[in-house]
Amino acid sequence: MTKHDDANYVSTKVWDLPVRVFHWSLAALVVVMFVSAKLENFDVHILAGKGITIILFTRLVWGFVGSTNARLSALFFQPRAYIDHIMTLPDREPGYGVRHSPVGSLAVIAILLVIVVQVSTGLVASDIDGLVEGPFAYYLSYDASRWATDIHLTNETLLLVLITLHLAANAFYYFYKKDNLVRPMITGSRPMPKEMSSDKPKIAPLWKGAATFLFAATVMTWIFFQYG
Repeated sequence: MTKHDDANYVSTKVWDLPVRVFHWSLAALVVVMFVSAKLENFDVHILAGKGITIILFTRLVWGFVGSTNARLSALFFQPRAYIDHIMTLPDREPGYGVRHSPVGSLAVIAILLVIVVQVSTGLVASDIDGLVEGPFAYYLSYDASRWATDIHLTNETLLLVLITLHLAANAFYYFYKKDNLVRPMITGSRPMPKEMSSDKPKIAPLWKGAATFLFAATVMTWIFFQYG
């Protein structure tokens, strides 16, 4: 592994606590969603789906008011940046950065969009007998609800593929490029070359993250109780 304990490196805060909580909470609930579906425990499955909905809404709001590299705008790059980043992948050196890499950002966008589709269709899905339904299934016709169910089941495979690729990419960076991308998502910090550390992101105060979650959770919970 590349040594980062000399005077040329400095520990730099790159991920705020709300982003890290969002990441690991989403990962845990996705696992619960898959396991509960396989065990046919649909009460837990639907509850996990509601939890994911709250987390996604929180992340959407945080994408506008959160830390610099938590903003949705931080997930987009100029076209040339994607090419330049791909060209560096064969290099056995860490890709230092204070936010997701261009290709990593594409993966984040893809995974989030697929999870949005998964949750959205699950909320209106229905089994063939109408015995197990999402909380908003009664707003749709039987045929429309069954169509949503088909998408839900097909999209599950796509989500599994993207998650597998995500894990493989982290393994590639860890073993080949000697770059631990998981640790910063746990601690919030990563060692950066001193000449790059001055470009560190502006971290939003924790109270703003708590307020954002409280707002998003209140809104989504009200919607579930009022309409679900």
